[in-house]
Amino acid sequence: MKLRKLSLVLLALLLAAMAMVPMVSAEELGSKQRFSPVPGVATTQHPTISSDYLNDVKPAPWLPESEMITFVISEKTVGKLDQNKTERLITLPVNFLRSKSAFSTTKVAPTILTESSLAKDEKVILIRMPQKLFEQFISESKDGKISLPVNYFFRYYDNLDDLYSHVKYDGDILKIFPNEKNAEKKDPDKPEVMTGPVSSLVRNVATNILTNSGDDQVLNAQVNELYAARDHADRTYPGTNYDYCIGQIKPVSWTLLNSGLDNFDLFQEREYKFNSNEEIEIVVKHLDRNGNGDLKLFPAAWRSNAQIQEPQTSWAEFPGYLPIDKNNLPHSFGYHVGFSSGYYTINFQDMETLDWIGQFRITSASGTSSFTHLTGSSEYRKRSTPTTNSFESTTIERDEWARVVNDVNFQYASNVWSRGNPETAQYVSVSPANTNYGRYETTSYATYP
Repeated sequence: MKLRKLSLVLLALLLAAMAMVPMVSAEELGSKQRFSPVPGVATTQHPTISSDYLNDVKPAPWLPESEMITFVISEKTVGKLDQNKTERLITLPVNFLRSKSAFSTTKVAPTILTESSLAKDEKVILIRMPQKLFEQFISESKDGKISLPVNYFFRYYDNLDDLYSHVKYDGDILKIFPNEKNAEKKDPDKPEVMTGPVSSLVRNVATNILTNSGDDQVLNAQVNELYAARDHADRTYPGTNYDYCIGQIKPVSWTLLNSGLDNFDLFQEREYKFNSNEEIEIVVKHLDRNGNGDLKLFPAAWRSNAQIQEPQTSWAEFPGYLPIDKNNLPHSFGYHVGFSSGYYTINFQDMETLDWIGQFRITSASGTSSFTHLTGSSEYRKRSTPTTNSFESTTIERDEWARVVNDVNFQYASNVWSRGNPETAQYVSVSPANTNYGRYETTSYATYP
């Protein structure tokens, strides 16, 4: 009997002690656990990016010409050297690109390596990329060759004069515009870009989906409303490893109305998960009125089964975000995601001018050997209630290529990824993937209210 009374006393003391523990705020909860599941929201991946992720981060500068490498080669020469013989990939021997006698410079374009034997009226192909990326391709080449997708590294021109008419120097930055006639000829299967309003489409997709009508309770702490939509894909052939993926992210439209100073986060992304359970995201962030409604492009990295977001201080290189001109949409940016020599690497390029920004690098987990999952997503988080702004946005995420480990050639993205069923929520949705012409394309939408 005494033992039972003692147990009851101890239980009462324990309950009293628990009652004295202070409640954890939503902000503290987020900083410690980094993950607060919200009913009705897809949580198969990880929480959304923190609101202050880009605090004190400056715009990334375009790479100066001193950090780029540009070749101009006759179409005839490429035809002789390229044994791949496909329209969308070109394979060239490393010893030719490294040959000092094969190239020279001109007074008109002193930074461009031009094939020495080139005749003035010959059709030419321009090859362009950052010097650092070129050296990486050389170090990873197999059988003394590198094979690269045409529309990310190559441009076609009628002759040298035609090329020079499409070149513009902006200080120490060289912008190279395409010859549209040749661009269409070499890429005739360009998919149509949807540029019209999307609100009705979004609302139709989101019909009958469970939504959040107010703040949800998580461990008695208030958390803001989060709405997340994703289109998830698995690697089609689990026994095949891939170490480099290339695609484009294209903000198509973005409108922000009314003058309220509400706080919200809107992200539209391409996400890659690795067999080490880490993740890299390619993110377009749409800012609220406090951020002037601007658009920013940047990568984000996640550790610990894609639950913990890494700050910029963890990156070996984080040159900054890429500002996107909201008055010049749609606009495509190439993204290159890979892992090499113990690092995940990310490169961005402007698909109109072949400008590049500096490489992002962060240490990769031990044992990383392949991409395993791919996702297109749209995430909206309300950080103030009520919200008086209204908005609509559309972003296309399009993978085109994935490189097999220990193989010189890239594979079509639609051969690499096998789509699952899209998840959706109120205000956000992601279209089912389109796999035409070997591309794996998803379109992310958001509209509020």
